[in-house]
Amino acid sequence: MARVPPSRLEVEALHERLCQRIAELRSLVVGDVMRVFLEVSSLPCAQALWSFEFAFDEDDGRIARIEARFAEHGAPAGASEDLRGYEVHVLLPRLIPAYAPSDGVRAATPLGAPAGSLVERFVRALADLGAYRAIEALEARSADVYLL
Repeated sequence: MARVPPSRLEVEALHERLCQRIAELRSLVVGDVMRVFLEVSSLPCAQALWSFEFAFDEDDGRIARIEARFAEHGAPAGASEDLRGYEVHVLLPRLIPAYAPSDGVRAATPLGAPAGSLVERFVRALADLGAYRAIEALEARSADVYLL
């Protein structure tokens, strides 16, 4: 097994850092939780950032889920459910606005993320999702982080 340079973190260390950073938020505004999630996911990691996922069903429950998965560098394309990662379950308030604000998303691409990177593409995709824009400014009831 190749030794990981000390400047690169393992997925478990990113998970711990994400837990700490979310716990430090004064309020759990969805956009701030997403910003912290993207900042931590952009840190140098021993594994390559493989995918992001955002899921939210406004008709069933009130949990938004954001997920990051990592693969070994140079690994062939495989099933994403076998990859290491973490996810955040954001418990939303009972009432959610029917329409998304039109002023764009607050989640910004973290500094140092290269143009065209997965992080930047994910932020652009969020900007197109009315479901995300509708909840971004809401204060969540909780945000729980899980290691996958």
